[in-house]
Parts: sequence; structure tokens; C-alpha cells
Amino acid sequence: MNALFRSHTPKGIRFLAIYIAEAHASDQWPVGKTISCVQQPTSLKQRLENARQFKKNFNFEMPMLVDDMNNNFHATYGSWPFRFYVFYEGKLIFKAEPQEDNFAYNMDELDMWIDKFYQSHH
Repeated sequence: MNALFRSHTPKGIRFLAIYIAEAHASDQWPVGKTISCVQQPTSLKQRLENARQFKKNFNFEMPMLVDDMNNNFHATYGSWPFRFYVFYEGKLIFKAEPQEDNFAYNMDELDMWIDKFYQSHH
């Protein structure tokens, strides 16, 4: 993620991460201690702290906002457990979906999509 952020930011492309509810909170749907290392926040203060710790622990460089406790971003965009979106001129124009077999993203494909879109609009 940091490499994607660093490679496109100089072109004027803005990246933003939205921290949403925990997909595998230790008290709800744990899948091991390395993934399920925090409980589901019950307050915005806890969610903000989880986001801060994530940025620190993973040296995450991208700016990050935090979804509200009503999960409005998630409810609007179906971002569980995580997704990549491209907005252009105020409209959602692309929603990347993870691979079906492992639920991962091919970051090279996403990088190429961003490059192609950028070149066709500048």
C-alpha cells in the first residue's frame, strides 16, 4: 500500500484510507492472534486509537479517516473487510474486488489500472 501511495501521489492523485469496524475482532470473529489482536471498539475513541495503532504498527503512510460508530461509510459502500475505490469528479467510478480464491488483491493490476486511468484523463 505504501508503494502504491508513494508512486501515484506525486501525480496529484489523492489516496485516503477509511478505518471501519474490525473484520476479525478478538471478541467477535477471531482468526488467530496476529489478525485478531484487538476487540471490536464500542466507542469512537477506541476506534480512533485502533486506527492510530494500525498506522504506527504497520508504518502506514496513507492519510486515514475513521468511519463513525454507525458505520455509515461501510453501509454506503460495502467495504467489508476492505475494498479499493476510485472516485473521480465526485462519482464512484471503480470498485476493486478481491480475488475469489484468497480474498487478496493483485496490487500490480490495481497500480496498472490507476496508471491507465491517469494517462487517459491527463
